[in-house]
Amino acid sequence: MATVCKFGGTSLATADNIRRCCGIVQSDEKRRFVVVSAPGKKHKTDRKITDLLHDCYLCRFDEHKFGETFGIIEKTFTDIAEIVPSFPIAQELATVRAQIRFSEANLDFVLSRGEYLNAKIVAAYLGYTFLDATAFIRFQGGELDMSATRALAQGLDKNGRYVIPGFYGADERRHIKTFSRGGSDITGSVVANVFGCELYENWTDVDGIYVSDPRAIENAKKVEQVSFRELREMSYMGASVLHAETLLPVYENPIPIVIKNSFAPEKKGTQILKKRTEVSDKETITCITGKNDYTCIQISKMMLDKQLGFVKKATAVFEEYHINISHTHSGLDNLCFFVERAQYVEISFENFLKVLSARIDADKIKGHEKIALLAVIGHNLSGKIGVLAKIFNALKNNRINVKTIYQSISECNIIIGVEDSQLSDGIKALYRDLIDGE
Repeated sequence: MATVCKFGGTSLATADNIRRCCGIVQSDEKRRFVVVSAPGKKHKTDRKITDLLHDCYLCRFDEHKFGETFGIIEKTFTDIAEIVPSFPIAQELATVRAQIRFSEANLDFVLSRGEYLNAKIVAAYLGYTFLDATAFIRFQGGELDMSATRALAQGLDKNGRYVIPGFYGADERRHIKTFSRGGSDITGSVVANVFGCELYENWTDVDGIYVSDPRAIENAKKVEQVSFRELREMSYMGASVLHAETLLPVYENPIPIVIKNSFAPEKKGTQILKKRTEVSDKETITCITGKNDYTCIQISKMMLDKQLGFVKKATAVFEEYHINISHTHSGLDNLCFFVERAQYVEISFENFLKVLSARIDADKIKGHEKIALLAVIGHNLSGKIGVLAKIFNALKNNRINVKTIYQSISECNIIIGVEDSQLSDGIKALYRDLIDGE
C-alpha cells in the first residue's frame, strides 16, 4: 500500500525547505505520491506566487508592470531550482512568460503555473515522475468529476512514484480548471482515492490541529484525533485546518488523514478519522472557533406551522438571488435564516428584505447584519452533562449577548449567534471555561 503526502506552500517556500520535505518523502518507501503547492511566503511581507500570477494576468498587456511582477516570480523559482542544477528553469520560466503574455491562456491556467513549476522541480530533485494533474483530474460543469477522474487514473501505473501539482485539473474541453484557494488539499484527497492509498499525510507548518487558533489563544491545546464530521464543521466555521471539500474523496473508502509539521516531522500530529477511536471525557470538545459577517433574517407569521408551502415560498426568494442559506432555525410561528453577507452581490440587503416581504404573507420580517456565529465542535456534545450550562455561564460572565443558539442533529456542534464585535472575546471566554477550566 502507498501513502500520498501533500506539502503546503510554506513548507516549499525555499530551496532548503524543499530539501527538508524531500528528505521526509525519502525516509519512507510508502511515500510514492507527492502533491505540491506553489511556493509560499518566505517572509510575512511577501506576496504569494498565486497572487503574483493573478496580477501578471491582469497586467499582461502592460510590458513594464508585467516585467516587474513576473520578475519576482522568476527570482523565487530560480532560487528554488538551485537544488537541481541541471533543471532547465530559465527555459520553463520563458515558456510560462510567453503563455501568459502572448497566448489566449485563461486565468485558471495562469494561476496553476505556480504548482506546475514547483512540481517539476521537486520531481527532478527526487527522481520521481512528474505527473500533470490534467492527466487524470477532471471537472464537469465546474465541479470535480470523480467518476471520470477514477476512469482516467485506471490507465496510470499505480506502482510508480509521482510528483503531482495540486490545485488544478482539466475540464471537459481539456482546459485547465482550478479548485478554489487551498485546493491542493483536495488534490491530495483525490490522489489518495484514485490510487488506493492507505494514508493521506498533509504536511504544513504547524504541529497539528488545535482546539482554538494558537495565534489568538496562547498555548492552545493540540487535538490528537478528529472525526471527518468534526473537521467538516471546523473548516466551515472558519478554523484554518483543511479545505472544507478535502474529505469528500477520502470519506467513502475511508482513508485516514494525518496533519503534520514539515519543520518538526518527529512530532505526532493530528489524525483525522471517519470515527474517533479515542475519546475521553476531557476530549469531548474538539474545537472552539467562529466566523464573522453573517446576516440573520427573522420571519414571524402567526400559525406558521399550519401554512402549507410558506417555507418553500420564502426559500425560493433566496434561491432566485443565489443566496445560500447557511443555517435555519424554526418555531411554531417563526423562521430564522442565517446567510453570509458576502452573498449579497445582485441586490442590496434592504431591497432583498422588500422583495421577500412582497413575496410572502408574513406578519413581520426583520434583518440583523454584522452577526457572528460562535461554534463549539466536538464528540457527543448533547451527551456531556453541563456543556450548555458552561457555555452560557462563560458568555454571561463576559457580558456577551446571545442572539440565537442551535445544536445540530449530528450532536457534534453547538452554534451561538453573537455580535460581530464580540466574537473574539466569546472564543477566549469559552476556551478559558471549557478547556482551561477542565
